[in-house]
Amino acid sequence: MKNASPYVTMAVVSFLGWVAMAAESFVAPPPQDYRDVLVLIPWTLYAIVLAGVGQAQRHRSGRLARAGLIGAIAGMALSAVGNVGIMLGNDGMVAVSFPIGPGLFSLGLLLFGIATVRARVLPWWAGTAMALSQPMAIAIGVALAWHVPLNPHGSYTGGLGHGIAVLLLGIALSRLQCRPAGAGRP
Repeated sequence: MKNASPYVTMAVVSFLGWVAMAAESFVAPPPQDYRDVLVLIPWTLYAIVLAGVGQAQRHRSGRLARAGLIGAIAGMALSAVGNVGIMLGNDGMVAVSFPIGPGLFSLGLLLFGIATVRARVLPWWAGTAMALSQPMAIAIGVALAWHVPLNPHGSYTGGLGHGIAVLLLGIALSRLQCRPAGAGRP
C-alpha cells in the first residue's frame, strides 16, 4: 500500500472518538440519545479503516475477506440506520437495525479478521484485534456495568474495545507503509 497515512490518521481519530465516547459515558452514566449520533463519527471512520485494510491486502485475500468486509460494513450501515432512527424517534428504523446490524457486523469482523491473519499482509495481531473487536466491546461494557448500567443505546463505555481494535489496525497499516517494497511479513 503506497499511502496508508489517510487510513492511519482516520484510525487514530476513530480511536480518540471511541475513548471520548467511553469516557463521557463513564463520567455521565445515564444513557443519552445525542451519543447515538456522536458515535457515528468514530463508527464511520472505523468502517473506512476496514476498507483500507481490505485495500492493503486485496492482492493476498480471497472470498472470505471480501465476504467479511462486506458483512462488517453492511452491519455497520444497518446499525447506523438504527442510531439515526433513535434520534428521529422512528421505531421502524430501529427495528431494521437490531439485531441484524450488530450480528452482521460481528460475523463480518470475525471472518475479515480470520482472512487478515491468513493473508499475512498485516501482522497477525491486527486480524486478531479485528476479529475480537465486538467481543472486547461487550466485555468492557459488562466489566464497567458496576458504574454504567448496560443499555441498548446511548451509552458507549464498551466502545473502547472498538477503539483499541481500530488503533491496532492503524498501527499495522502504518508499519506496512514503512516497509520497503518487496519486504516480507513483519
